[in-house]
Amino acid sequence: MGRSAISFVAYLWLFFVLGVVTGCTPAISKQLRKEAGEPIPFEALQKRTASYKGRVVIIGGYILETINKPEGSWLTVLQSPLDSLNRPESSDLSKGRFMVWSKEFLDPVVYSKERRITVGGKVRGSEERKLGSLTYRYPVIEAKEIHLWPNEEKYVGPYYPYYDPWIYPWYPYPYPYRYPYRYPYW
Repeated sequence: MGRSAISFVAYLWLFFVLGVVTGCTPAISKQLRKEAGEPIPFEALQKRTASYKGRVVIIGGYILETINKPEGSWLTVLQSPLDSLNRPESSDLSKGRFMVWSKEFLDPVVYSKERRITVGGKVRGSEERKLGSLTYRYPVIEAKEIHLWPNEEKYVGPYYPYYDPWIYPWYPYPYPYRYPYRYPYW
């Protein structure tokens, strides 16, 4: 093998390693994760918000509402547990709601309902607001870092949720089935 072939393989390997490393980095910076330390269970944060006031936390979930005011933006978020990359898991695992305050303008079209978000910031306290007919106490996080996760496109085909290499685009059913019959034609 020539010298150029070896260097090509080395560069290819380097790009592969860099792609894997950068593709698997957490959403929140290393410095803020170090500052946050051990994660606080959301139930504890919700019950004893005053005892955690001023502490840095990393928390995430699904945006419910975005409101902009002259002093900054307010996000209402449905909490969800975070995975190893600080990405919110299913909203079905939620333990409650929290609010995020940011000095920056957060566009409601971008920070829209049901988008996944991860926030790193200080616990500012709690705020009581109406939620339906009851009063709900929201822990409030003052955002230092916000990571908005990209929308996930879900393919929902007319008949199959996956690509079938044997399907003909002009037939609604894969080989050997043909419309309007649901049984093989032989």
